[in-house]
Amino acid sequence: MGASAWSYAVPHREDLQAALDALREKVFTEDEYDREEGVESLAELMDSGRLQEEGAHSVLDVATVVRCAVDEEGHGDVRVVEGAEVAELFGTDRPSLDTVRAAEEQGGGDIDFPPSFRGSGCCTVTYGPDGAPDGLYFWGVTGD
Repeated sequence: MGASAWSYAVPHREDLQAALDALREKVFTEDEYDREEGVESLAELMDSGRLQEEGAHSVLDVATVVRCAVDEEGHGDVRVVEGAEVAELFGTDRPSLDTVRAAEEQGGGDIDFPPSFRGSGCCTVTYGPDGAPDGLYFWGVTGD
């Protein structure tokens, strides 16, 4: 089973779990091959075991937003990147979407960019030019 990287930008929401749930539903809706196999809902897909059998997919492979220390999230979790870690990863405590995307791309090289191939994900708030939250960025790695 291989690993696959994924990332998604969505509008800002205070409820991070609701944002992840909506994103996963959207990705499922746009992924037609599952319905061809008789899977009609995201819940059915999760219950079917197909995600584990077929290897990495996308944000469909994660389900729960958690706040925990670095490297303590479990397989299938999305850890919230916040506080000092945001400034360490992005060079600012209020990164724009472009800043986060650039850091993620650079992380494919020499930087150990979280979640470091553990079958989990991360998310952080992105900020607009006025300094107000304008989005959420979810990224991660699925599979083994």
